[in-house]
Amino acid sequence: MSPMNSITEKLQRSWALFQSSVRVILEHPKLLIFPFVTGALTSAIALFFLAPVALILLAPHWVSGTHIQTIADRVGFLRLSNAGTFNFQLQPIGTTILAGIYLLNMFLATLASVAFNAEILEALTGQPVSIERGIATACRRWKPVLLWSLVAGVVGLIIRSLEERWALAGRAIAGLIGLAWSMASIFAIPILARDTSVSSPFAILSKSATAIKRTWGEMLAGYVGMKGMNLVVLWASILCWLSVGLGTYLLSNPWILLMFGVPWLGAVIAYGYLTSIASRVYLCALYLYASAGQVPAQYDASMMAMGWKLKKQAK
Repeated sequence: MSPMNSITEKLQRSWALFQSSVRVILEHPKLLIFPFVTGALTSAIALFFLAPVALILLAPHWVSGTHIQTIADRVGFLRLSNAGTFNFQLQPIGTTILAGIYLLNMFLATLASVAFNAEILEALTGQPVSIERGIATACRRWKPVLLWSLVAGVVGLIIRSLEERWALAGRAIAGLIGLAWSMASIFAIPILARDTSVSSPFAILSKSATAIKRTWGEMLAGYVGMKGMNLVVLWASILCWLSVGLGTYLLSNPWILLMFGVPWLGAVIAYGYLTSIASRVYLCALYLYASAGQVPAQYDASMMAMGWKLKKQAK
């Protein structure tokens, strides 16, 4: 098969997978608003905890000689120097608080993802989507979610520390660690959402990695292929903006940019959002297929085989 035919075939596969995933979304339109709802809720909770900390950090600029000033001295704060620059002074207590906020954000983001994935899995098994049920499912799993967030947060900090301390070598090592972690934990969120038999983050990681080890060949080829479609949209966007920019320049008419550029930008943003949800839908479909051999109704076995090639059972 020639390289061009191979690329064409992969694009056709990706398009078929994208269509099937979008079909799931069209059958369950609540999936489109689910991230907005959970995002708003988690942001409100995060701001509730973040606002007092921000007040303490900035208190020295507004008040002095008060209890808030004393607390700020113990925690740390932003001080404006005579040169007009901010000097960030952070005490051990403040470091602990910021670490807690980091963990809180990780926990809330994971909780929202678990709620979303739980309802995607329900949709793939023929059930209607319920935002309330998804949030309730995630809340019932709050302990495993918290433990997983803690482990994932520590791994993230280690990777970031390697990148900052060891320059080029650190980035290479951090990249390898990040890739290994991403591959091993790719099914962690669906497992948290669906499998109540595991709660330890290491058991979740092991179960996710085991599902991957049972496969070989073009592992996640379909999922990666769907992401590859974004490159086509990217190049089309570049050509569109170059054409619009050239037309605007030659005709000296800025209305061309407004009439064609703005709608295209909106379309690209909408496509990116739809693709992110469709990719998550397909990932959950892969999880069902890999863990239980279940093919969702919106797909077929040949589509699943695009992403997975199961090992033959030993005789």
